[in-house]
Amino acid sequence: MSMFWKLVKYELQSVRKWYLGIYGIAILLSIPLGLMLHKLIFTFEHSHEEPSLLFFAFFTLMVFATIIVWGTIYIATIVLIVRRFAQTVFGREGYLTNTLPVSAHQLILSKLLVAFILNTISSLVVLASIAIIAGFNIDFKDFLLTTSYLGQLLKEIGALYLVIPSTILGTISCILFYYLCISIGNLFNTNKVLMGFVAYFAIQAILFFIGFFFGIGAALTGDTTNTAINNSSYIFSLVQSLILIAASYFGTYYIMTKRLNLD
Repeated sequence: MSMFWKLVKYELQSVRKWYLGIYGIAILLSIPLGLMLHKLIFTFEHSHEEPSLLFFAFFTLMVFATIIVWGTIYIATIVLIVRRFAQTVFGREGYLTNTLPVSAHQLILSKLLVAFILNTISSLVVLASIAIIAGFNIDFKDFLLTTSYLGQLLKEIGALYLVIPSTILGTISCILFYYLCISIGNLFNTNKVLMGFVAYFAIQAILFFIGFFFGIGAALTGDTTNTAINNSSYIFSLVQSLILIAASYFGTYYIMTKRLNLD
């Protein structure tokens, strides 16, 4: 096994137990919540009676608990991606990491791959949790009709073939952008975390204004159609993601190899 895959395996093992636990909680909460929602709908539609106060209180508690778990999965994924990179490259573990017989490219790519896997699995778990809840309350035929309608809608606006690559590249660009901001923050001897946040919001502000003016330009174009505007928006998003990926990757690589600061 090459060192690259050993790095990937090590990264996955370091977060496996925590993620399996929170994923399991999300799925387990979905089952009783789906059943309770089904009972609530049935009560209102058929018996025309209000549920008991105890049932409604417990149902509300389950809803909040499930939403909190979903939010925890999302936030924890970002925190772990950021924390693992900061600790293992620029933190105390950085002394060991940077002496391993691996290149900076391998370090960045291994962490990027693991982060992408975690982000994808987290999204799929939340979607599966929602699907379980919906499965108790939506007829399968209605589900197929809804899926078909959404697919047709994307096809009509001409964005179907752009959604998946845009999503994938957008995710990768976000991860690498986190790495770049962490790297920029570590160029400073003090307030590294603060400077990382400053870099993040400063660059995000610049990207926002670029996207904002691009949107105005597309909307004011003479005889553009909705399809053309949607396509141009997705294409702009793809181009922006590719530029951000390249800038973030090589910026991180440069700092790791030329300006590494472990103090």
